[in-house]
Amino acid sequence: MKTFTLFTVALLMPIFLFAQKGPTSANNEQNSTETDRVEYLKNLPLKGFFGFNFSNSVPQNQFMDDLKKSGPGFGLVGGYKFEPIPIAVGGRIDFHFFGNETRYIPNTYNGWEFWEDTLETSNSSIPIDFFVRLEPNLFNTVFPYVEGGVGFTVMSATASYTSHYLGDAEDKDEFSAYINYYVGVGTNIKLVDFVQMPNSNTRMLLDVNFRYLSGDKTQYYTVKPDPNNKSSVIFDKYESIPDQILFNLGLTFQF
Repeated sequence: MKTFTLFTVALLMPIFLFAQKGPTSANNEQNSTETDRVEYLKNLPLKGFFGFNFSNSVPQNQFMDDLKKSGPGFGLVGGYKFEPIPIAVGGRIDFHFFGNETRYIPNTYNGWEFWEDTLETSNSSIPIDFFVRLEPNLFNTVFPYVEGGVGFTVMSATASYTSHYLGDAEDKDEFSAYINYYVGVGTNIKLVDFVQMPNSNTRMLLDVNFRYLSGDKTQYYTVKPDPNNKSSVIFDKYESIPDQILFNLGLTFQF
């Protein structure tokens, strides 16, 4: 009886071991296949890109003497990469704000204040550009680039007077526009890959960009409240070459 029992155990043991080993081997093979697929998708060329960023304009030379301050704001960029050729084309738009001011003007009668009117002034600049970029791909991790662009910039000086009692507003605006061009350098640094199995990947990158933008001599305006008249504004007219250094820092997504 003891011999029969040992024989039965010896017979069933290999079956038991193989029964346990089979699924484990299959799982390992499946995990290996998925890992290989993920790496494959991470290394596929991604040709489209879109990004948003903080943007800052620092006027230079006479342009700074006239505006007297830098213009923080935000920007958008997008384009197409011709990978594996390290060439990209695209466009970008930035919104820069060179100061705004709100003044509240009390309306009084016999020393009593009944309501306040509002006077708002703002100065802004919006460069819109199309660019060509040389952007090599270093191990799908770092993408340094140099680019050149051309476009146009719209500058505006806006004043708005709102009556609290009447509920309407009186606006006065001055606009100017000029052709601009620039050269720039920057780099995209990979932060993370968002792999969507079985066949898609989106890459998020940190984008750092410096540009020197200029154009032909142009006329433009700024606006500010009149220090001698609470309900009035002063529009100043200038003329210079709009030299400026632009800095952008933000996130770009390749897809």
